[in-house]
Amino acid sequence: MIYAPTTAPKALFTATASAIALMAAMPAAAQTAPKDSYGQDDSATQDEDIVVTGIRASIQAALTQKRDSDLISEVVTAQDIGKFPDKNVADSLGRLTGVNVVTGSAAAGGFGENQSVSIRGTDPALNLTLLDGHGIASGDWFVLDQQAGGRSLDFSLLPSEIVGSLEVYKSSQADIPEGGVGGTINVHSRMPLDLPAYSASLTVQANYNDLSDKLAPQVSGLFSWKNKAETFGILATGFYQERFFRRDGQEFLGYTSYDDFAGSGETVAAPNLIGASYFTQKRERKGGTLALQFKPNSDFELDINGLYSRLDANNVNRNSMAWISNVIGANSTPGTDGYALQDYTVTNGYLTAASFAGTTADGSPVNGRVQDDIFRDSYSSTWDINADATWHAGDHVTVTGQIGYTKGKGATTDTYAWETYWHTGVDYQIDGKGASVDYPDLPDDVTSAGYLDNYYSWSWGGRIISPDREYYAKTDVEYAFDDSLLKSVKVGARYTDHKRELIYDAYSWAGNGAYSGTSDVGLDTVFDGGVTPDDYNDRVSGLPGYSFADQDLVLDQLDGTNGGRVFDFYPQASFSVKEKTEAFYAMAKFDDDSRWRGNIGLRAVHTDLDALQYSPNAAEANAVTMFCSTCGTVTTSRGYWDWLPSANVTFSLQPDLLLRGGVAKVMSRPGFAQLAGAFTASDLALTATAGGNPNLDPYRAWNFNVAAEWYYGPQSLLSVNLFYLDITSYITTASSTIFLVTQQHPDGANFLVTGPVNGPGGSNKGVEINLQQPIGAGFGFIANYTYADAKSSDGEVMDGNSKHTFNITGYFENDLLSARLAYTFRSKFRSGIDRATPMWQDDFGSLDGSLLVNITPHVALSFDAQNLTNEKLYYFVGDPSIPRAYYDNGRTFWLGAKLKF
Repeated sequence: MIYAPTTAPKALFTATASAIALMAAMPAAAQTAPKDSYGQDDSATQDEDIVVTGIRASIQAALTQKRDSDLISEVVTAQDIGKFPDKNVADSLGRLTGVNVVTGSAAAGGFGENQSVSIRGTDPALNLTLLDGHGIASGDWFVLDQQAGGRSLDFSLLPSEIVGSLEVYKSSQADIPEGGVGGTINVHSRMPLDLPAYSASLTVQANYNDLSDKLAPQVSGLFSWKNKAETFGILATGFYQERFFRRDGQEFLGYTSYDDFAGSGETVAAPNLIGASYFTQKRERKGGTLALQFKPNSDFELDINGLYSRLDANNVNRNSMAWISNVIGANSTPGTDGYALQDYTVTNGYLTAASFAGTTADGSPVNGRVQDDIFRDSYSSTWDINADATWHAGDHVTVTGQIGYTKGKGATTDTYAWETYWHTGVDYQIDGKGASVDYPDLPDDVTSAGYLDNYYSWSWGGRIISPDREYYAKTDVEYAFDDSLLKSVKVGARYTDHKRELIYDAYSWAGNGAYSGTSDVGLDTVFDGGVTPDDYNDRVSGLPGYSFADQDLVLDQLDGTNGGRVFDFYPQASFSVKEKTEAFYAMAKFDDDSRWRGNIGLRAVHTDLDALQYSPNAAEANAVTMFCSTCGTVTTSRGYWDWLPSANVTFSLQPDLLLRGGVAKVMSRPGFAQLAGAFTASDLALTATAGGNPNLDPYRAWNFNVAAEWYYGPQSLLSVNLFYLDITSYITTASSTIFLVTQQHPDGANFLVTGPVNGPGGSNKGVEINLQQPIGAGFGFIANYTYADAKSSDGEVMDGNSKHTFNITGYFENDLLSARLAYTFRSKFRSGIDRATPMWQDDFGSLDGSLLVNITPHVALSFDAQNLTNEKLYYFVGDPSIPRAYYDNGRTFWLGAKLKF
């Protein structure tokens, strides 16, 4: 692993300023002949045409796009038709300077596919993602993410095959939609008039994950046509992809503090549950795009685009857990009836080892082990239809318009769980990134009658539908000036009508009342020979395997006995948010046709919010169900204005050296669940996440940027960016103890409840360094490093902030081969609050690779690999020695062929 040493921000900024000054001096000394736009000698370009393709062509195209922009930005482009450098859009974004990938939420942990991104260490929720300049509705497949109701796009819905290029705007300007405090990502799709007529590609691959040990097919294709006059074109893409996932891990589900633990006078924090988790899933992604482009003359163009993508993501999550919060009982106070504690060890205030007897002081059995077998049928989807028009109304006036509709959905069409427990003592010891766990009263044979004949606890679940939709429209008018420093003035307006809901139907089952606490049914009732694989957890913690419930037998019990499951609306976990925005903006562009160019503008946006929540304490009980006899709706309506000035300037110090500066006021609205969200509780851990707060103010900040970019040769760049984000309004979480009544606690219990509040502001400051260099003979490399230091005004860390991030990519390309090896690293960061406990992801680096062998000009063989070194995800609770989770997702490989015409 490569280690990036921590450097004080002040010293880092000083060193960086010196580097910028050095870069300013180097071109003057290096130039001995006139250069073209990429540092080549004019004489060389006149003598011969050098045709660059593949990886080098994509690098050159990205640098050209970056150089021509008025913004501080990063760009990545497809290296060929239908060939993007990674398997997922998020993977490619993660290679860019200052961009981090995120594999899962705080509650979910990380899976084997990147699904969201962070820009300069800001939380993914603070980034805005656009598709061809407009918003895109999305959904989440994982139940906890559905309930979290965030605004970040799940990039697992977007296979890389549909993308032409990606732009990341790190500074802002008035005509970019508001919403990105950290930055804005614009995903550009391909258009038919940009490609030769009858362009086509077909990619067929087999996918293999070494942990799931299963093969799966992946197929994608593209076809583009245009007429001879190049006034009309059609482009269509399609994709069908399967992947099998398996995740082995150990989870520490929340920590609870106990005063005067065991009569010691100390306050000690102990894990609530220590679980051996076994997650399996098949993902099936399918969809396509369609683009129609009509350009009858140079004055008018109409583009119509459509996208559909659906990810079926049924999954089974099993967890056999040491039930520490239960066995501690009666505060583990000597002399009480519930006392079962024997030996224990406390390290830095944490109960790092303990042994609990199989019976309490009064002879009652100890329930030391509990197991959840949870089955979920889930999917996520997105689709949109969009029309863009451009009309050049004379020599000076350009009118553009955009109108569209986008709809997404995250759904868990059925969730059902089977929870059982054992009478047993338990011993555990935290050691390194995990813990050894032993159940001395249970037989070693996990398929024996003595093991399977345990006790029934509870079954829960239901159906979740989380629809997300938006209507949008905008229009711009730009007037261009001749022979003037002021090049143009642009004014425009944009309107959106957005709605996000979460509709939860839970079930009750009479068997819960009949069997809970008995051995009339148990694991043996639903066992059909299923056990964890022989290699289970070999690469994580070496925990012993266990037997588990059969999905069909669980359904037979729940739907075929005791009257079956009875579904009803569960208001406590449902919400609705309607949001309308009206934005107006004006922007002036300037350019002296020599050294100076840029823009200055103002964007004013009004937000109207209507939030609907459900409460058992509502003034009117108009949402009564079998789960809440007093529930009613609580509605909140409010509106607010944001005034967002911006300015960007680029100065050409030399023909190939640019100095840039940018300042803008930016904002991001709270997540939908933060505004009106569901109220969810863990009856086992006695923790809960509170509903939303509709009176939350948005995230607001001033974004400052200074950059130097030296394009010193073909496919070459050395750049240094300084950034400072002055956050005036930030949303954080706070926890308190609240008495709650739930299904499993009808008489009520004290829960540690965490909810959103407006906290103090803060800052995020740092530096980005980017070096891209072809070496010769087809070899080259790309390297970048980002330092980001984000803290709230009271000194607390901000979620999602990795202080150190770097990427190193080496490539080789000739007529036969195209190869790439890329290593990505990000240092530890707090990923959020889970079960009232801060959750940190440890340092993580991943090595990926790809190889393309050109058999003929039209046929190539491909090989791709992710996580070649089999790195694992480790999470901790603040102290790196106190684990929260440790996951192994394995390595993933693709082998296939590509046809292009």
